[in-house]
Amino acid sequence: MGLDGVRRLDLYKKVPHDLKQGTLSGAVISIACVVTTFYLLFAELVLYANGTLKTSIFVSYLNHEDNIPVMLNLTIVDKLCADVSLDYKNIHGHIEHGMASIGKTQMNDDCNLAGSILVKKTPGALAVVPQKSKDWNSFEYTVERTDPMQATKAPCVKLAKDWLPPEDFKPPPGFKVVKKQKNIMMNHKLHTLEFGRHLIDIKRWNEVLPPSAKPFEALSGTERDFPINVSHDYHLRLVPTTFVDQNKRSTHSFQYSYGYQNFIMQTPAGVAPPSIIFRYEISPMEIKYQFYRKPMYHLLTMMCAIIGGIVSVAGVIDKILFNTHQLFKEKLMLGKLS
Repeated sequence: MGLDGVRRLDLYKKVPHDLKQGTLSGAVISIACVVTTFYLLFAELVLYANGTLKTSIFVSYLNHEDNIPVMLNLTIVDKLCADVSLDYKNIHGHIEHGMASIGKTQMNDDCNLAGSILVKKTPGALAVVPQKSKDWNSFEYTVERTDPMQATKAPCVKLAKDWLPPEDFKPPPGFKVVKKQKNIMMNHKLHTLEFGRHLIDIKRWNEVLPPSAKPFEALSGTERDFPINVSHDYHLRLVPTTFVDQNKRSTHSFQYSYGYQNFIMQTPAGVAPPSIIFRYEISPMEIKYQFYRKPMYHLLTMMCAIIGGIVSVAGVIDKILFNTHQLFKEKLMLGKLS
């Protein structure tokens, strides 16, 4: 079997150069073919470089001895910092009053609470209450003159803040003890509330995550403005979430959804102290978002498919146009287009 026999095995038979014919339609299709090929190849390279996001859901193992970092930035409107306190309580009954890790900053008439705290991986609640909740008294007492004509004069009895009269207290002659319901507002602006570790490249994750997977700061930017003695109750559902970037670095955080209601709590002693409560519970399911890069052979396969597919489709279109043109041209020469 000589070289001629080997040449017969050629699957890509060549047409002599002098028999080739260029057409305008073929040139347009060729240019479109090249542009489309380069565009799709570039897009495939970008996808390969950026990696692919993989989502998985599984039952989470919660070690209740571990802690969850909580980032809080909250402003109480028209309130002195000395008059508010942040308390923590979990399902086991553990209570902490006035958590020291949360800093207080007085800004004109508003009080800003900002900082981070550690809470157990068990259902619990964070509550912002006026003063210390254990020292609360629903009423305030004053000593006023009984003579209306003398009401504008300053009383001669000096009272301490939140003064509570003893049972055997008798006001001086011409004075009486007046009992009034305390009126307190807990209007607030919630700037930040995050559970878990903060994502360093959160902008990058927000670009690739679906809209339903971004509630890491679902309450951020919330403002509540209600009448006096109204409590604000938030119910949060935390979902453990793990993020693994392209460098295989893991960050454990929590997404959450929430519900909200407001109410005035009545007790036998009167109206209960208004508060801002963040109740939370942890889902047993965990979500994992992971970036991974497909193997090189996948990229090569896609590139070959792009080139081969575009060239084949373009060839079919060119042949259809060319044969149609030739058919009309022959009929025109034979005078059959009438």
